[in-house]
Amino acid sequence: MSARVIDDPAGCLLVALRVRHADADLCADKLHALHQRLEQAEGFRSLDTIRRDGGLGTDYYSLARFDSVEALEKWRASKERQELLGGIEELAITDISREQAAGSNIWFRPIGTMPSTPKAPPLWKRWLLSMLAVYPALVLLVALLKPVTSLLPQALGLFIVAFILTGLTTAFIVPWLSRRLQGWLTS
Repeated sequence: MSARVIDDPAGCLLVALRVRHADADLCADKLHALHQRLEQAEGFRSLDTIRRDGGLGTDYYSLARFDSVEALEKWRASKERQELLGGIEELAITDISREQAAGSNIWFRPIGTMPSTPKAPPLWKRWLLSMLAVYPALVLLVALLKPVTSLLPQALGLFIVAFILTGLTTAFIVPWLSRRLQGWLTS
């Protein structure tokens, strides 16, 4: 019996994919349909899928086992597989990781292509970055717009300044400062 296990020509494919949280159940349904079809494929042994919710999306890790590498390759080359996976792959929000192995003693390298949620800088650094972005721009905008805003009711003048300031800081100033201070923010 042990000689048979050692000589086992099994072929395995490990696939990792991340989808938006909103698409998680749809992806699970599509993976279930794929599993049902795989059960009819020649040389198919099993499919195990792990779902992990959280972080930047919902992660799925699937391990497909076939009797042989040849059976796995036949399935991978099939038009039916491409059609079934097309709907699943369209949901992916990151690159899809695939790793193939053969034999009875199968080891896979850890899949490292799934980005993890970045750790936010400390509150005091984010606050200081915001002050650097807002205060100089606010002083400049108030001075530049004073001829216009002084003719308007105070609340409307402040709204105009706040509207322009918000757009500038959100679209330009904070992203620019974040890139320039990236090393300091993450240290």
